[in-house]
Amino acid sequence: MLLELIEYHWAEDIDDVLLLLGRLDVKTVPLAGGTYLLGLQDDSIEAVVDLRDLELAFISEDTRGVHIGAMTTLQQIVEAPLLRDFATGLLARAAHASSSSRLIRNSATIGGTVAAGRASQADLLTALVAMDAEVLVRSGSKTQIDLSGGTEERPGLALSGVVYKGKQERRIPCSEVGIERRPSELIIEVVIPRPSLSSGTSLMRVSRTPADVALLNAAALVEIEGNAYRKVRLAMGGPQWILSVCMRLSACLKGHPL
Repeated sequence: MLLELIEYHWAEDIDDVLLLLGRLDVKTVPLAGGTYLLGLQDDSIEAVVDLRDLELAFISEDTRGVHIGAMTTLQQIVEAPLLRDFATGLLARAAHASSSSRLIRNSATIGGTVAAGRASQADLLTALVAMDAEVLVRSGSKTQIDLSGGTEERPGLALSGVVYKGKQERRIPCSEVGIERRPSELIIEVVIPRPSLSSGTSLMRVSRTPADVALLNAAALVEIEGNAYRKVRLAMGGPQWILSVCMRLSACLKGHPL
């Protein structure tokens, strides 16, 4: 439990969230589904920002691939018609395997899962790494300037301490979010590149029972051109594994006959 929590904010605008996350005097973290955060034993967290009203629950596609909003739940990923055939259904299968409890899948979000990293114990993370997914994060920025009073030819009003607010966005490979993401950055969406039509995917997991957390899981993406491998990506994960351990086999198998 967050025993030192002194502030709870229900945000309706992303700019408000970025302002709160950027504070240096109060450690503030975003609250998505809460399945991981609310059980965290971290006395340094003093404030949370509820993200449920930010309209970040969406699944869409364009020429680049599929975009999944940070507040999209695992169950929505399981049920999304768009994801049933995308990458031969890898994301939907991985989201379902991430928890045997529908109640948890209805609460846990893809943004919270990615932010928690290995601690989430989600098979979905391994699938995202294998798919070479990227996470779009946004942070607030401020620039303070002092305006002079101008000149005799071009007079103006003197203003001091004028603050211009802006935004900064960047993309981080899903395998590096735990290392690269800053505390002041908010996960906006996950972008998954569209694989070629000649690609196939697979998800395998080892667990005590089908309902248990995987002791080891592996996701693979294989792209074939002609009668040879064009791209092969294999990612492995689990409670004792670092999800960024991704074996990129493209270089050694590219052009290799089947």
